[in-house]
Amino acid sequence: MGRGSYIPMKSAGEDGFVSVDYFTFSPSIADHLKSASLVISHAGSGSIFETLRLRKPLIVVVNEDLMDNHQSELAEELAERKHLFCARPQTLFNTISEMDTENLVVYEPGDASPVARFINRFLGFST
Repeated sequence: MGRGSYIPMKSAGEDGFVSVDYFTFSPSIADHLKSASLVISHAGSGSIFETLRLRKPLIVVVNEDLMDNHQSELAEELAERKHLFCARPQTLFNTISEMDTENLVVYEPGDASPVARFINRFLGFST
């Protein structure tokens, strides 16, 4: 939830309700992600790729109020490739209701070393 003041109602997992964990700002969310069965996150690239590396099902909720919304472009592209689900605040319930995690494709990070070597050579650094 970041540093905001909103505190959601938390269900206890009783009577068929889903148990939801949330937390305010945390310098590291790794432990939370490792124990999660589903992650619902904002569209920050760090949050997205950290979750995908752990191979956790992910719903990214895009903030439509951002100017020059590159986060939306990233989330929509990764959803198109079936690595995650993309939602808006008003579509989150339907996304959760209709999602099938069996259709997700595992994200395999690319190898950035050829690009790094090219940049180093271009800049005159030894490789």
